[in-house]
Amino acid sequence: MAEIIEISKVDITALARRVKAGEVFIYPTDTVYGIGCDALNEEAVKKVFEAKGRDFKKPLSVAFSDMKHLLRFVDINEEQRREMDAKLPGPYTFVVKNKHVPKIVTGGLDTVGVRIPKHDLIRELIRESGVPIVTTSTNLSGGPAPSHIYEIPDEIIEKVSFVIDAGKSGSGKPSTIIDLTTGKKLR
Repeated sequence: MAEIIEISKVDITALARRVKAGEVFIYPTDTVYGIGCDALNEEAVKKVFEAKGRDFKKPLSVAFSDMKHLLRFVDINEEQRREMDAKLPGPYTFVVKNKHVPKIVTGGLDTVGVRIPKHDLIRELIRESGVPIVTTSTNLSGGPAPSHIYEIPDEIIEKVSFVIDAGKSGSGKPSTIIDLTTGKKLR
């Protein structure tokens, strides 16, 4: 069973070490609770897919600490950068051209969904760990996205190392997804 850590008792340095060690965890965002891991650790990413019962062909999104961090992993043009700068950090996921995110995360696509959550603790955890993290809602594939930890299915909690409990998480609605490669709003 996962270790439940109240947000007021989080030790960022200790949790960052655990992220870098490949642990899968549940965390609050500005939208809903997410399940994630080091996005560069393919074994950990497989565990996220398995915990959710998600098809490996369906891509996961990736969260970054800030725009400088994000730009090391993707290719965007000036127009796309302006659009992202106007909305991030915030409850948006942007689909852009992938440069360095592993194919297991992207479902084999050459694009990737990227976020910078408007949640200081999570951005600090990413910054301290030095790696982007997978970010996807903590639900069984196709199920409702949880905004409280008590809404997270037990079968997912049993498959993670730790849960950061922040009470109600964000807006309770998943992020808006905008595909900047096509200009279409996907959700």
